[in-house]
Amino acid sequence: MTKERRSHPRVEVSHPVLYFSSIHPRPRLALTVDLSLGGTQIETLQGLAENEGIEVAIHTDLLVIKCKGKVIHVLEPEKGRVRAGIQFDAISEYDKLYLMHHLLHLMEKRALQPSLSL
Repeated sequence: MTKERRSHPRVEVSHPVLYFSSIHPRPRLALTVDLSLGGTQIETLQGLAENEGIEVAIHTDLLVIKCKGKVIHVLEPEKGRVRAGIQFDAISEYDKLYLMHHLLHLMEKRALQPSLSL
């Protein structure tokens, strides 16, 4: 049995992301796969390297959440798409509060959806 290392629950959600990495400073596009208070997993067509510094702008329905972090892991490309786990290192208190509210809203919305297996 493997122990979960994450200290924040992840929510599966697809939001557009604009990011800048320390290796490739030009803006690049991605989508979130999941999101938490501590980080996100993104899917992109561009390569990323473990321990690479990264700045992300996550475009939610209402606001853009800006934060800095580092690439924790990179999964091999699948159909040309790379998945990378990003750990947030720096996020403003305002963006952190909005992110917390946004994640709670998503979890509540999914909990209230009727089950499809009836």
